[in-house]
Amino acid sequence: MRRVAAWRSGLPRLAAGMLCLVLGAGALTTVTACSETGLTPIAGTTTRVGVPVTEKNTELELKIFTTVAECAGTVKPEDVPLCMPHVDRRSGQVRVAIQFRLDSDDFPFPLTQDNLRVITKGRVVQNADAMSVEIIPHDPVDTPQLYILVIDGSSSMNEAGSRGKTRMDRVREALLMPDVKNAFFPKGGVKTGVLLMSFTNGDPQPVGGELKILPDQRAYTKLVRNDLRVLSGFTHLYGAVQYASGPLLEQDEVRTFIDAYQAAPTVIVLTDGFNNEAGDDTCATNAERLGRLLVALRRSRDEAEDIRKRPTVFTVGLGRPLRPSFELPKNDSDKISALKLCGRRYKDRRIDGDLELNKIDNASLNFIAERGGGFAYVKTDRDGLADAFRAAAAQRYTWFEVRYEVDPHHLRRSFETRLRLMSYADAEASVRIYPSAWLDAPPGIREADGRVDPQSYRHTAVVLMPLLGGLLSLGFVGAVLFNSGRILFGRSRRPAAKARKGTGTGKS
Repeated sequence: MRRVAAWRSGLPRLAAGMLCLVLGAGALTTVTACSETGLTPIAGTTTRVGVPVTEKNTELELKIFTTVAECAGTVKPEDVPLCMPHVDRRSGQVRVAIQFRLDSDDFPFPLTQDNLRVITKGRVVQNADAMSVEIIPHDPVDTPQLYILVIDGSSSMNEAGSRGKTRMDRVREALLMPDVKNAFFPKGGVKTGVLLMSFTNGDPQPVGGELKILPDQRAYTKLVRNDLRVLSGFTHLYGAVQYASGPLLEQDEVRTFIDAYQAAPTVIVLTDGFNNEAGDDTCATNAERLGRLLVALRRSRDEAEDIRKRPTVFTVGLGRPLRPSFELPKNDSDKISALKLCGRRYKDRRIDGDLELNKIDNASLNFIAERGGGFAYVKTDRDGLADAFRAAAAQRYTWFEVRYEVDPHHLRRSFETRLRLMSYADAEASVRIYPSAWLDAPPGIREADGRVDPQSYRHTAVVLMPLLGGLLSLGFVGAVLFNSGRILFGRSRRPAAKARKGTGTGKS
């Protein structure tokens, strides 16, 4: 009897729980009565998401969206479904939307998967080993920028390729492509400027001889076409980066522009070889020099009085990488060894007349860009260079989708997604996601762009509603049968028992 009663009393709770799954899977709303405290049902799934935790005392706030109200206040109405979290356990795909904030205001950002680390179940998700990460930017905005182009003017830039054009010709043509000029000078009224510098020995020098910020495409085109030329001498790459990201920013004209327009300085350094300061330099010679540069870059960025004015450094290599499979070390040390920079094969090789003939130092470019908060690009032709320049001048975006895929089995139990900004600034946040312990939602539909979208409410209802109806029916039928049995048989057995008892007493 107690077991029957307990089973009957559990049915309504089970039915109510399944109804919550239907409601949570079928609508973009928070079902307060169904969710536990702080948990929000994820639309199109049987999964719930907890309250995000944002790391404090970071330079930027990394906000993870989890409710319709949060999304509706930030994104376009048609993008609300993309803003909400989504989990598809069949494909192993998870999607969360994020935004960066500074002093409670939106902070537009040029985020890519290269500078965001996604961690789930204590493991970094990366584009390898059946895992993948993709960042989808939304709502681009133009922000004030000062682009500082620092172009290698050493003798090697005068070497001609198979079609008779020199390396400097390719750079010049890339800089003059219409979409590159539009990237540096976007339409819409936002203030940007370009400062064009060239370097060989010593500090970089302004192209044309005068330190002047170019205000528009016309002035920029004229200077690039007429005055960007090859000089001579060695390639003081490290010195050029240090000067452009530090002392140059304190020049009167540069400081005035940055302060007047709240313009973020973006340094784009292009070279076709290695840092080379003497004829007998080897690859290993640059290890200690690079370490000093990284210290200077860290100091220059840390000492910026406003994060909006912090210099960001992008590096562009024209040529083929010396170490195609090079990966940055996981530690954050400024100490660079010859082995880290060059590997065993190249550390004692001479640069002048040897390594620089056919290769570029992509390892140094990666170290510099990582410490400078930007990215490194290696290109071999005009179109590739144009792509790199456009990427370095990328628009900022208001918010982002972060999509990642892992082994679907990792999504069967509750798990934490942690997001950490790896360059430009400090920012970190996490959110815990709770899959249903009862059943899964219908598998999502993979779109052409790789996104997995939930199936409609009807697909969920087809599975759950008959089962829900059956459970409710069993609850009522069980109660009816039990009470009917009592009516038909329970009362008749008691008189018979009493009669037997009376009969026995009479015989004695």
